[in-house]
Amino acid sequence: MSGMGYQAVEVAIVGGGIIGCAIAYELARKGHRVAVVERGAIGGEASGASAGIIAPPSNKDTPAVRVELTARSLSAYPWLVAALQDETGLDVGYRQWGALLVARNENDHARLRALLSWQEDLGFDSEWVEPAELRDLEPTLPEGLLGGMLANDAGSVNVRRLTRALAAAAARRGALVLEHIPALGVATSGNLATGVRLAGVTLPAAQVVLAAGAWTARFGLELGQPLPTVPVKGQMLALGGLVHPPRTIIGGAGGYLVPWTDGTVGVAATEEEAGFDTRVTPAGLRALVGLIEALAPGLMGGEVVATWAGLRPGTPDREPIVGLVPGYDNLWVASGHFRTGVQLAIGTAEVLVASLLSGAPDPLLAPLSPARFAQAE
Repeated sequence: MSGMGYQAVEVAIVGGGIIGCAIAYELARKGHRVAVVERGAIGGEASGASAGIIAPPSNKDTPAVRVELTARSLSAYPWLVAALQDETGLDVGYRQWGALLVARNENDHARLRALLSWQEDLGFDSEWVEPAELRDLEPTLPEGLLGGMLANDAGSVNVRRLTRALAAAAARRGALVLEHIPALGVATSGNLATGVRLAGVTLPAAQVVLAAGAWTARFGLELGQPLPTVPVKGQMLALGGLVHPPRTIIGGAGGYLVPWTDGTVGVAATEEEAGFDTRVTPAGLRALVGLIEALAPGLMGGEVVATWAGLRPGTPDREPIVGLVPGYDNLWVASGHFRTGVQLAIGTAEVLVASLLSGAPDPLLAPLSPARFAQAE
C-alpha cells in the first residue's frame, strides 16, 4: 500500500502461522477488528511443514498449563473444523484416527503403561492394546511388539489448509490479512505498542501480538526484551501409492507415521538445530526411512511422493512463550510452541484472546510468561 496508510485496528498480529491465524479468528468471531501481517504466505513456515497431529500429551511430565491448552484444543477441533468448512468451503483434512504408541522394548512398555494411567486420570480416552491385538488393529506393524497405548482422542489435520481456512474465515469477518509483507518491527511509545512498522508505513493498533514462530526472537532484540525462540529443523517425507495405509497414527522410535485424508502418509520428523536451514538432507531421509522400517515395515514398498523441511520455534526450556512482553502494557507474545503448535493452537488462542480483552494475562499462562527469560538474565 505504497503512499497510503492503514486504518487502525484493535489488534495487529505479526505472523500468519497456525498460532497467529487462530488468534485472529478468535478475535474476529468475537467482533474485533484485527490484522495479520505475514512476511511470506499464510501457513507457509512451520505450519506448512507440520505433520498435523492433534493428540493428548505423550509425556506424563507435561506441565499443567500445556495439558489444559491441549485439552481445550482437542475439544474444540470438531466444532472448529465444521465451522470453518461452513464459513469458507475449505476442507482442512481433519480426521480423528486415534494414535497408537507402540512398545518396542521393556522401557517403552513401562513408560506407556505409566502414560496411560496418567492420561486416564486426566480424562483422556485412552486404552491399552495387548500384543495379540496389535496387528488386528494395525496390520502394518512389525512382529514382536510388547503392546501399545491407543489414544482415541487423537487425530490429524492439514495444518497449512487449516491455517489458511482460519485466515479466510477471519477475513470474511472483517480481518485484514496482509501476505508477503514483512513486519520490520513494533512501533512503540513509552510502555505502549502503537502498531507494526512495515516498509514505508506503520499499521496502527491498540494492541500487538507477536506470533512469528522462530523469527520472534528478533523482535525481542529490538525491544530490549528476550524472546528467545530458536529454529529447530524438522525433515519429513510423504508416502503414497499404499495399498494398505495405516488406520491410525503410529508413534514410536522417536517419530510418527501420520495418515492424511488424501491417502498419503506423513513420516515425521527429525530434530536439528541448524539455524534457518531448510534443506532436505540424505542424513535426514535416512532417519525417516529408519522410522518406517521400525514402525511399519509393510510401507517400505510405497512411493516417496514428497520431501520437505520446516523450522519449528523452539525455546531454551522447550516451553512456549505466551503472555505480556515485560515493560509493555499492550504487547503480547504467543510463540515457541515447538512440536505442539497445532496441538496447542486453539487453546492458546482462546486463553490469550481472553487475556488480551481483559487487559491482564490469565493466571493459567504464568508459567509461560516471557518474564521468565528476563529474570534469568
